[in-house]
Amino acid sequence: MPESTRARIRAYSAQDEKQVRFMVGQAQMESLAYANNRAYFHPLTLAVWIGISSMFAHYMDWWPNSSYGIWSWLQVLPAFFAPAVPVMFYIDWKNRPFIENSVENVLRRIDLLDIQAYYALSPASGFWLLEYGDKIIGLIAIDASMDATNDEPVAKPTSEGRLRTEFKQKGTSSVATIRHFFGEEAYRRVNIEDDLLQVAVNSTFTADKSVNSIRILASPLRPAILESIRRNKFCKGDRVETVGILGWEVCWYKLKREQWVAEKEKERS
Repeated sequence: MPESTRARIRAYSAQDEKQVRFMVGQAQMESLAYANNRAYFHPLTLAVWIGISSMFAHYMDWWPNSSYGIWSWLQVLPAFFAPAVPVMFYIDWKNRPFIENSVENVLRRIDLLDIQAYYALSPASGFWLLEYGDKIIGLIAIDASMDATNDEPVAKPTSEGRLRTEFKQKGTSSVATIRHFFGEEAYRRVNIEDDLLQVAVNSTFTADKSVNSIRILASPLRPAILESIRRNKFCKGDRVETVGILGWEVCWYKLKREQWVAEKEKERS
């Protein structure tokens, strides 16, 4: 197979930092586009838009007049397009704060201060990239360090020197967390998320038997990720919050070691 068309999953290296940081932010921001599009075409939104547009057309007396022929239908178009702008603006205004806050929190977590150093704290941790030729098209990171269940962002005044001393605290947590998970949209039809997830999960559970479960925070705002973790037997757990104008649920999903072992035995039989 030519090198330009070869796909492989490999470990993160220092020269990948710039693109990885961009993709981590992109993974969070794509939720905003999905949330807005779903809200734009929600039946309630369409009903509100049509209602406002009809009242506006009536107020401006822009309804078509048969005496002017077919061209009179054009005069009603501005009455329907103009109200769409504030409706779309309002939806984006309601959805954006959660997404932007999520991006800020993810980019300020301690694992992104020094990716290589942080993900070397435990043999069960790992940061993997999916390449197609020389292009990175996906990534996944599992944190199995002693801070794996700490989801708080790093405080801005915190010195970089103090943070780096925390990297020396090696060890493995019984609960690992998938911190980052992303696949380029153009390749999602072949379920590249499944390839990344299976490699990462197998590596984590195999590397250290003290890891009892792997968890990930997911919501319907990233359907490709949600479908992938469900296909790979992650079970829905506690609800963390509801977000956005339509109240999407953000929940923890968890895969226990016993379930992973059972699936492996089923594959071998």
